[in-house]
Amino acid sequence: MATQINFFQQLLEEKVYTKQDLKFSVAFVSVAGNDYNTYLYKNGALEDMSNFTASLIKQLSTNLKRIHGLGVQKVAVTSLQPIGCLPELAASSSYQNCSESLNAASEFHNLILQQAVQKLNNESQKHVVYEILDLYSAFMSAFSEARRTGIYIIPMRRPNPKLV
Repeated sequence: MATQINFFQQLLEEKVYTKQDLKFSVAFVSVAGNDYNTYLYKNGALEDMSNFTASLIKQLSTNLKRIHGLGVQKVAVTSLQPIGCLPELAASSSYQNCSESLNAASEFHNLILQQAVQKLNNESQKHVVYEILDLYSAFMSAFSEARRTGIYIIPMRRPNPKLV
């Protein structure tokens, strides 16, 4: 993410965007779970994930402040979706159940994120600068609706890059 922010800063220095552009812009920051997938695939322990989450959110907060410091008036960041329901993780139960422990990790991430965003807004000179787009609730609502109606979307695996 730091590389992307550096590139954005370079665009600002090159006057690709003006301060007026930024005044009416919203930066969209997405943390989609790749950091957690990498952590788990490198044999990270679930018991130590809370420390990893705290470190991740601390760096994310720094990045959000940096984006705002470059002149963007509003910054939206996504919460973490229920990672225990991702197709590659739900496959072991034939997509019938999500991993409760991984969803608990998502919930913990989102709680720490909410606290960090609240702190950033409290520190801000303006009313509300940072917003959370709640992907977790959106996903869980869709799953609940599917159970209620019996209409399911069949999860699709990512295409194998060697076959595409």
